[in-house]
Amino acid sequence: MGTQTFTIPPVRSGFRWRINPHHSAEMDADANAWAFGLFSDDPRVPAPVHADNYTTWAALCFPDVDLDLLTAWCRFNALYTVIENKQEALYGTIGAGSAEGLWERTVTLLFQQSHADDVFAAGDWGDGLPRCNLTAAMAIAEKLPESLARYFLRRIAYMAQAQYQEDQVIRSPRMGWGEYLEYRHVNFGVPLFTATLPALLERSLAADEWESPEREQLDRLTAYYCCLVNDLYSFRKEWNDRSGKKAHVQAVSVLQHGYGLGVQEALNRLVERIEETERQFVALRSRWALTPAADEYCDRLEDISAGNLRYHQTSPRFHGGGFEGVFTGGELQVTGTATDGTTGPNGGTSLRPKV
Repeated sequence: MGTQTFTIPPVRSGFRWRINPHHSAEMDADANAWAFGLFSDDPRVPAPVHADNYTTWAALCFPDVDLDLLTAWCRFNALYTVIENKQEALYGTIGAGSAEGLWERTVTLLFQQSHADDVFAAGDWGDGLPRCNLTAAMAIAEKLPESLARYFLRRIAYMAQAQYQEDQVIRSPRMGWGEYLEYRHVNFGVPLFTATLPALLERSLAADEWESPEREQLDRLTAYYCCLVNDLYSFRKEWNDRSGKKAHVQAVSVLQHGYGLGVQEALNRLVERIEETERQFVALRSRWALTPAADEYCDRLEDISAGNLRYHQTSPRFHGGGFEGVFTGGELQVTGTATDGTTGPNGGTSLRPKV
């Protein structure tokens, strides 16, 4: 079985990243310990390792929030690391059905909580995964105005629904590009981030600004940008991790199938799509953000896009244990063959950054 070498082109971006000064290694450790403690009796779930560092993702996407809110986001992100580990541990086992049932229960509870007479009062959430999810979600929701808290909880419900439907919806790359994007941007979860932004502004958006289709499209473009960045930089990891388990399906393989491209051509096309999405965002912002509040709102959206890009270029989660530095582009070595983009190889990968 031979080795193929591809090149990930660097993503050119005008977005500028910042990191929250409250973030620290201690905060990362605290969030991981808290999240793992909720599942400490389940031997199938490995403890989160620093390489997952989803707390850094939160600190990069929310560079200005206070210590309490950043802590809540770090714990929420760490919890989803554990939940993802649990899902992967159960994939293809007799426990897969019970895991899906827990996700369905979680979605039901999130919707119920969002419509409760008192959205901030704890309901009967039961035990296990649903309770853990609601506990982490409410730690953020309680810091939001009532209407925004309800909206935020529904966004989590949509994401959780997309999570447990993943194996049915993204089973092969035989889907249109637009259809893939519509599912993937919800599944990736960035709409949770954007849902909280109005509460972070120094100036409030006018009602017509919040309800405008332009604002909704700016949110959507931000989510598209972030999920495509994830697909680009997680290409190596997913190809390797899914070997022998499930089809390797993400933006690269969808582009391969839809446009008859090879792997390298699809990687190049994906970078073009990412950069084009940024250009669309910038153009729409210039037409819509005509007030200080709207301009500030767009700044916060750019924080999320810039932070997400920086996280994916620096996290060992995507570039291998012990990775340090910034991987903006470089050679990707893959052992195995998956020219049609429908299956993963039975082998590993390695990454060499350009210097």
